[in-house]
Amino acid sequence: MGFIIGGIVCVLYAAVVYFIAVKRPPAIMRIMKKKLGGKISDNGAAIVAYVFASIALAGGIVLFVLPGVL
Repeated sequence: MGFIIGGIVCVLYAAVVYFIAVKRPPAIMRIMKKKLGGKISDNGAAIVAYVFASIALAGGIVLFVLPGVL
């Protein structure tokens, strides 16, 4: 049951981060750029968001499949 909950959380996180990367709200992009060192463009921050969302989505898929394998 814990794997399924973890998978759902990972997929929801990925969806939120993909939404942020697509819509690029100025306030959130400003926070992301500040956390990434401040010397990155909006496009660079969006690419970082896509990468982390993809990692979270892959982790969510693994957590969904893992109980069936074990």
